[in-house]
Amino acid sequence: MAWPYSGTGPTMSLTATKVKLSFKEKLDFFPAVGSIIIAYLYALLTGLRRTERQAKTLSLHLGYALFRKATMRMTASQMQYILPPDLIIYEKYSKSTGAVPESVQLGDGALGHWVGDRNADNVIIWYHGGGFGLPANMGYFKFYAQLVRDLKASGKSVAVFSLTYTLAPIAVYPTQLRQAVNCLRYILSQPNRDPSTVFLGGDSAGGNLLGGVLSHLAHPHAEIDTLPLQKNLAGAVMIAPWTLLEKEFPGVQVYDGGDIISQVVAGPWASAYIGSGKRDYYTDLSTAPADWFTTFPVNSVLITGGGNEIMLPLIQDLAEKFKKGFENVEFFIGQGECHVAPVFHLELRDNTKTKQGKKVEEFLAQLM
Repeated sequence: MAWPYSGTGPTMSLTATKVKLSFKEKLDFFPAVGSIIIAYLYALLTGLRRTERQAKTLSLHLGYALFRKATMRMTASQMQYILPPDLIIYEKYSKSTGAVPESVQLGDGALGHWVGDRNADNVIIWYHGGGFGLPANMGYFKFYAQLVRDLKASGKSVAVFSLTYTLAPIAVYPTQLRQAVNCLRYILSQPNRDPSTVFLGGDSAGGNLLGGVLSHLAHPHAEIDTLPLQKNLAGAVMIAPWTLLEKEFPGVQVYDGGDIISQVVAGPWASAYIGSGKRDYYTDLSTAPADWFTTFPVNSVLITGGGNEIMLPLIQDLAEKFKKGFENVEFFIGQGECHVAPVFHLELRDNTKTKQGKKVEEFLAQLM
């Protein structure tokens, strides 16, 4: 990983070694930062008057512009160099809430982090997004805590187990998919943990991993150990799943700045994840035939997307293909929302619950 983990058992230490940058990437830092500042100032000057296709508040508009330009301008390695890893963010979150952090080494460089009581009746395994190359930000842990808190308020007992997988291009496919499968394997190995009490969740690239996990359960991947289930998983939530790793997001129409990502990131992020390997149904679920979905061992699936995000045509296409092969699929659009709004709005300190966030909670509550 960019910040490698060391130690064994539930308690780990973190070494100070960061990802190594090329000389060119180091030289590029100052002009990159300069261009990001310029983009932010431009957004500030032009953001006072916004359309329905743009962020609903000025602060969100500025946050979108900042993240969008940073991911356009910097490589995955540069972003990993300046961003703290999941474990540091998780420990910072735990300290802010007074909770005791519980992290677990899952093998092969992967970690899992508990939010809520690990002995809860239900567990949601979450695979975070970020183009396979960015760590989970604070918004993720706020989102997990929000799910645990609000579902508890409706009488549900639930915890979230968040996977830290090895970022690309440090490792490439199928490493991350193997780690995602083994994360589920770990949860199912816990005493008295039945598949019918386990949910999968994932956003963007994490939604890709979720689709890959369900694919592996139904059609075992040749390079990953099988994981037979005696019962179906309780449910799965895919927020803005990125399931077609082309150089461009398909179907993008006129873009008005209402999203946190741009067309530019598709090619570099996809290439970093695939490496020298080949794409298949596990990496590109959108290309799978209808009968690929039929035997997915899960009771129900929710797919959501933001009304303003550039990936919406891709997400809609996946939902349509999913429904042709799998009966219990629901598709929901959060009008006026960006890519993975339930997480990134919290990261940008907008605590107003998003439409997609509300839908996810309703869906999970009905199945628990």
